[in-house]
Amino acid sequence: MEEIAYELTASATAGMLGKLVEFPFDTIKVRLQTDHTGRFKSTLDCIKYTYNNEGFLKGFYKGVASPIFGAVLENAVLFVTYGQTYKLLNNSLSDLQKIIISGGVAGSFASFVLTPVELVKCKLQVANLKNSNNNHSVLNTVAKTLKENGLKGLWKGQSSTFLRESLGGCVWFSTYELSKKHLKNNNKNQESKQWHSLVSGALAGVMFNFSIFPVDTVKSLVQIDHKTSVTTAIKTILKQKGIAGFYNGLGITLVRAAPANAVIFYTFDMINNFLLHNKDAI
Repeated sequence: MEEIAYELTASATAGMLGKLVEFPFDTIKVRLQTDHTGRFKSTLDCIKYTYNNEGFLKGFYKGVASPIFGAVLENAVLFVTYGQTYKLLNNSLSDLQKIIISGGVAGSFASFVLTPVELVKCKLQVANLKNSNNNHSVLNTVAKTLKENGLKGLWKGQSSTFLRESLGGCVWFSTYELSKKHLKNNNKNQESKQWHSLVSGALAGVMFNFSIFPVDTVKSLVQIDHKTSVTTAIKTILKQKGIAGFYNGLGITLVRAAPANAVIFYTFDMINNFLLHNKDAI
């Protein structure tokens, strides 16, 4: 139980810090993914528009409270589920098989926590584009969703989030573990260094986002409008922008993925290792 408590503490802290790093980039990503009016000519154009019309905090950090809370829960579920699943798997499986299965299970569990958080986040991130009323808040958005669609409305987009997180979990953890192992094996003393976590985390974030981005684009569209189904979202994207439409915002997403995920894995490893090595003094 002590180890689980340490993992919860480390993962929750890592999730919060990672979200603060990535959120401004995520705001731009969601706006590009859901822009089918041609408002933004490029990523830079979207950044300029957001800053000039809404300012830094209101523009780039609109709706950040919900994702920070979600990131704490998500990372706690991800890391603890991953670690416990890995330990439970049969030793007849290879290390890579155990990593992939554990990552998929962890992502699947995390999706149920993440869906309502992502829904509120996406709605708030595009709210200022729909009207100039700045009285949008997490509580107002949740209340409106419950009133119009009931409790199930908060889990709109669960299927696409589940697909994104289960597949992404496999990619995320396997990229991190394999990269870190490769760096350690190529070190003269065969030792893990602190920067290994940073590099491996950055690679994991880039690979995760690149592999699941089309699913994420569909999810964003579905969640900002409750009348839009997955099928409708796919047809709309193909009709208006073709295959390229599924990758709107990919560039800035990969830019944000590297530092954000480097912070997440580095923070988790440092805090978890510190707690494990000093448990007698705690």
